Amino acid sequence: MINLDDLKYFLGITTGTHDNFLRKIIDMSTARINNLCRRKMNYARIYEIVSGRNEQIINLSNYPVEKVESIMYRDETGTFSKDLFDGKPIEDNLFVEQETGKIILLNGFLLPAGNSNVRIKYYSGYIENAADPINELPADLKYAAMLMSAETFLKSFQAGADDAYSRRTGLERLDVHRKDDTTETDYTFVYRDEDYDKIIEKYISNKI
Repeated sequence: MINLDDLKYFLGITTGTHDNFLRKIIDMSTARINNLCRRKMNYARIYEIVSGRNEQIINLSNYPVEKVESIMYRDETGTFSKDLFDGKPIEDNLFVEQETGKIILLNGFLLPAGNSNVRIKYYSGYIENAADPINELPADLKYAAMLMSAETFLKSFQAGADDAYSRRTGLERLDVHRKDDTTETDYTFVYRDEDYDKIIEKYISNKI
């Protein structure tokens, strides 16, 4: 969702010492945002399996949707080998409401009835410099991912030297006791956590 160079710039890091750790933090922040929003927010190819009910409308779990690549179905004991549109161009036989992930089947096509018998392959989520503007990463969502990653790093002990503690995200109070004639130092930290739900509330899915 965010890239390593942007996060390092945000943190003021100019070396590669923490690169592997920062990449893991980005992955953790992305997973956390996905969980908070109850959908996959980062751009990816999705394979979603649903149960058909002879319906015309499908509400995908993830959005915004760039495109639907295929809708395949199977018999009760078979594999997903049957093309719903029987080889006809998919773009001629469905309408995709990209922002919400709603699919409307056209020309009389319906999902066949069954249990977990339909597999929909599609591309959805947000990414920077997206091919389709619908998938362009919003600034506020990028900020949330950046802030979440920075908070994780700065609350870890990877931050390093003593002066880094005063720059830690979410630090409300830092009490330091030093003795001039010794190296003894005592720290007391009081942190606050960012309210990420408030930052990303408009992206949280209401779908059940």
